[in-house]
Amino acid sequence: MGEQSSHTRNTQTTTSGEKEWWSSFFDDNWKRLGFDSIDAEQTSAETDFIVKSLDLKPKQKVLDQVCGVGRHCLEMARRGFENVVGLDLTQAYVKEAIVKAEHEDLAVEFVRGDMKDLPFTDESFDAVFNIFTSFGYFQDERDNQRVFNEVARVLRPGGRFLLDVVHRDYIVRHFQAKGWTEYSGEYVMEERRLDLTTSRNECTWVYVGKEGRIERPLSLRMYSLHELVGMFTRGGLEFSDAWGTWDFQPLTFDHFRQKLLAVKPK
Repeated sequence: MGEQSSHTRNTQTTTSGEKEWWSSFFDDNWKRLGFDSIDAEQTSAETDFIVKSLDLKPKQKVLDQVCGVGRHCLEMARRGFENVVGLDLTQAYVKEAIVKAEHEDLAVEFVRGDMKDLPFTDESFDAVFNIFTSFGYFQDERDNQRVFNEVARVLRPGGRFLLDVVHRDYIVRHFQAKGWTEYSGEYVMEERRLDLTTSRNECTWVYVGKEGRIERPLSLRMYSLHELVGMFTRGGLEFSDAWGTWDFQPLTFDHFRQKLLAVKPK
């Protein structure tokens, strides 16, 4: 737990001095409508997939590269995994995860930090996972590449990496400019613009609920499978497999999400 307090990051800014979109997007609204709306059954199924795909053993050291409020880390600790670490840039989420772990007396380490500048020593993890489209945030492609470079750096030889993100090829074929969801009487409306020159989905999320109407921007770089495979290779990882569902169906054009497995060469 010694690294927890020494790697706090300041809110990131663009070169123009403006805050990045995620500095305002990941607030209590997203926690309530994005995380809290996910039931325990779904978290359990996702954790099943993480454990099986990474071939995890209870004593191996595992990193959730962008853990949010710690859904998967906490579930893994409940199952007896002893060396689980969760990292996130949003301080409020990290604090909530710590409180949950203490409340259940679970041995999980939560750290505030940057996914592209991991506050861990080389070759310190047996496995890393990045779930729930926590990738493609950065405008500079070199920064997105650094996320994988850092994974390769902290993985031990033979270590495995799991990535779960939206599937660009599906989005392009089924693009919808508007959409909405509802949870416990609150609504999220999305207005989307797909930029084919950059493969970025430029969105405005409008929350309508107990706090009134709140707008938040989101800008996500989406990737095709072959692009991610190339980024793995450049980062020092070897692509191993790809699935489209949590029950290991092979990835096709008909899958909204893609789950990729990579290995650090021995």
